[in-house]
Amino acid sequence: MALSKKKKIILAVAGLIVVALGAKAALGGSKEPAGTMVSTSFAETQDVEEILKLKAVLEGTESTEVVSKLHYEVKELLVKEGDKVKKGQLLAVLDSSDIADQMSLSQGDQALLKKQQKELLEDRQEEYDKAKKEFDDVKGLFDIGAASQTEYDDAKRKLDGISAKDGVAVLTDAERQTLENSNRKVSIEAKTLQDCQIRSMIDGTVTRVNTKVGRFADDTEDEKPMFVIENIDKLQMKVLVNETDIAKVEIGQKVDITADILKGEVVEGVVSRISPTGESKDANSTERVIPVYIEVIGENDKLIAGITAKATIYIAKVEKALTVPYEAVSELEDGSTVVYVVKEDNTIQIVPVTVGLETDLLIEIRSGELTEGQQIVLNPSLELTEGMSVIPQ
Repeated sequence: MALSKKKKIILAVAGLIVVALGAKAALGGSKEPAGTMVSTSFAETQDVEEILKLKAVLEGTESTEVVSKLHYEVKELLVKEGDKVKKGQLLAVLDSSDIADQMSLSQGDQALLKKQQKELLEDRQEEYDKAKKEFDDVKGLFDIGAASQTEYDDAKRKLDGISAKDGVAVLTDAERQTLENSNRKVSIEAKTLQDCQIRSMIDGTVTRVNTKVGRFADDTEDEKPMFVIENIDKLQMKVLVNETDIAKVEIGQKVDITADILKGEVVEGVVSRISPTGESKDANSTERVIPVYIEVIGENDKLIAGITAKATIYIAKVEKALTVPYEAVSELEDGSTVVYVVKEDNTIQIVPVTVGLETDLLIEIRSGELTEGQQIVLNPSLELTEGMSVIPQ
C-alpha cells in the first residue's frame, strides 16, 4: 500500500512519540516495568464505508449565455429574471431601423443590378448570334478559298470575344462577382436584421438579465452576457476530485447532497459524468483535479441553483469487515504493509496485512493473520522490532 499524505504525517511524528514515552519510563526509576510505552487500540469487526466529501455550486444541467455583438440600442425587453422561456422565444428587440433602411436600399440596388444584367445578357445573346452567323459564313467561304485568313481570324476573334457557353450568352467573371457581392451584402444585412431579434437557444429559466431598454446590446453591465438561461428544473454539481481519488469514482455512484438551505434534509444524487481530462485546481496551484458532474435526481423545492452544496459520494461499502484505526497501519522500507500486534506477554509481533477500503478513521484488513480483538499499536515507529517489550497505554 502506498502511503497516503495523512499516513506520512502520522509516521513523521511517531518517532517523537516513542522517544517521549521511553523517556517517561526512564524517569520513573526501577519501579516502572521494562519496555517502551506505546499507545494501542484493538482490531474490530464492523461495517466500513468509503466516501468522498466535496463542495460545489449547484447549477442547471443546461445553460447558455445570450450575447450580441450588435451596436444597436435595446428597444424592447420582454423577459425578467425568473421567467421560464422556450427555445426560440423572443427575449429582447433591438432598434433595427437603420439596418432595415440600409437593407431596403441594398435590395433595391440588387433588383436593379439583376434587371440590368438580364438586359445585358439579352443584348449579348443577339450579339453572339450575329457574330456566330458571320463566322459561319466566313468559314464556309474560307473552306473553298473564297475568304482570306485575315477575314477568318477576324470573324473568329469577334465571336470568341463574346462571353458565352455552348451558344448561350453568360456573365463575365467580373459581372458574376458584382452580383455575388450584391447578394452577399443583402444576405448579411438580412442576418443582422434577424439578429436584432434576441431569442433563447434553449428551454429554461432566465437567471440573469444584464441589460436594459436604451442600452446598446454590446454594452452590458460589467461586460456580462445580455441574458443567462439555465435549465434549473434539473440541477447538477461540478465537483473537483483530486487526482489521487479519481480512480475510485465511477458513473452511477450514489451521492447524498446537503446544503444549509435544506436545514438537515438530504437530497439524492448520482455521479453522471467524469471529465476525460484533468486541470489545475486554481491559477496558483500545481495540484491537479478532475471535474466530476453530479446530477440531482431527488426532488426538493428548497434546493435552488446558485447556492453552495455538499456532496457525499459513496465509493464502496463492506459489511462486517475486520478494521483497525487508520493510524495503526504502517509501511516498511521494503514496501510491505503491516500492523504491530501486542501479544499477551507485551511483546511486539509484526503482522503483514492486505488492506482494503479506507475512511478518515478506519482501514479494512482484507487478509493476514490479524484477528478480531487483538491489541495493536497506534502510530508505530520503525524503531519497534519483532519481539520488543512494550508497555501498552
